[in-house]
Amino acid sequence: MSHHAENAPKAGKEAATLAGVWAGLLDVGICVAAVLASNSAVLLADFLKTFLEWIAILLAWLALWRIKHGGSHKFDYGIGKLENFTGMAVGVLMIFCLLIIGFNAVRNILHPAHVAGLGIWIGLGDQVLFAFINTKLGLQSRRMARTTASPIMAAQARLMLTRAAANIFILAALGLSVALKQYHWAAYIDPFSSLIIAASILMAALGLLSSSFYDLMDRTLEEENQIIILRELAGHFEEYEELHGIRSRRSGSKVFIEIFLEFDPEDTMAEIQKTAAEIRRNIETKINNSSVTIALADRPIGKPSRK
Repeated sequence: MSHHAENAPKAGKEAATLAGVWAGLLDVGICVAAVLASNSAVLLADFLKTFLEWIAILLAWLALWRIKHGGSHKFDYGIGKLENFTGMAVGVLMIFCLLIIGFNAVRNILHPAHVAGLGIWIGLGDQVLFAFINTKLGLQSRRMARTTASPIMAAQARLMLTRAAANIFILAALGLSVALKQYHWAAYIDPFSSLIIAASILMAALGLLSSSFYDLMDRTLEEENQIIILRELAGHFEEYEELHGIRSRRSGSKVFIEIFLEFDPEDTMAEIQKTAAEIRRNIETKINNSSVTIALADRPIGKPSRK
């Protein structure tokens, strides 16, 4: 595979994340204008949430930029860890966002007031625009996460789709607050809506943190994948002398497999390479996102050939 082909998925992830960065920055700017021109608690919560989410997307883009441009691309374990740590950072920022929104909601429940000001209409337009943008970016990130098995893109997909759902919900909350402002109880729509948004962010953050933490722990392969390896080795049993061991580990989304085989000294290097390449290719095809290494093991002194 060429160097250009290897870098294509990383370049695609970087471009998708950069689009999220610019869209988030525009959203933050509009949210600032809406907050300054209104007294809406839900718009203030939306601004704080949007700003923190923009930081999270920016961190994801910086991580992908570092993976693509920094270093020799030889540290596969480190890259997997970097993506998982970034995913955890996104989750922590979402928890921080949750706490801020919760604090503002409680404060406005204790001191209720009807929403008013030009910023309400700016906010309504902002929710319509970014419900569409965030949905589009979220679905794009989800497709890329499935094809590249990237924790960063999975985190961004969750974040964008959560933001799109929040946009729709805030649009409905603001609309009801304006339409029902003649009623005293309508003043509580804003803060209670913020609490519902906070609950949705909590669920997304807990899911992201748990999956990222689980991927950070190196672990052995699942039994079904071990069976695939053994079945492949059994299919080539006549082509090598002995199996000296199998080492496997899952680091983040990447699977690393090392197989130590002993070949007959009379086998040519071409025959050994052909067998090793076929075993490696078949296993990598059957186990997604795997990297297989076939290592040559030495024959013990005095041991007779199986052939």
